[in-house]
Amino acid sequence: MSQIEISVPETLLYQMEITARKEGVSVEEYILFALTRQTMLTSAIKRVPEENLVYQNKDFADQLKRLGTASSKEMEKILRERETVSAEPVLEKKTVSHLKNLIAEAKMSS
Repeated sequence: MSQIEISVPETLLYQMEITARKEGVSVEEYILFALTRQTMLTSAIKRVPEENLVYQNKDFADQLKRLGTASSKEMEKILRERETVSAEPVLEKKTVSHLKNLIAEAKMSS
């Protein structure tokens, strides 16, 4: 394995030490994890050529036309038949409430 030496601000090192301790790993392991995660995310993000965007947009529009639009009755039936699950713990109650209000407003306007 290769080694590098870098200088980091004290505040950053302190924050990494706290995070590493919370995760139950050494600072070196935490830095290796953070660098690996960032490198993997960065390599997955690529600019799409303009001609691909045009094709994707046209293909999406064509698929929407083929699928058509569900009627209000069809949507209500699907909503009644779906499995009801609890909100994910990371969602704030305010967010869940806001989404429910948006759904209610959409029902009223259709």
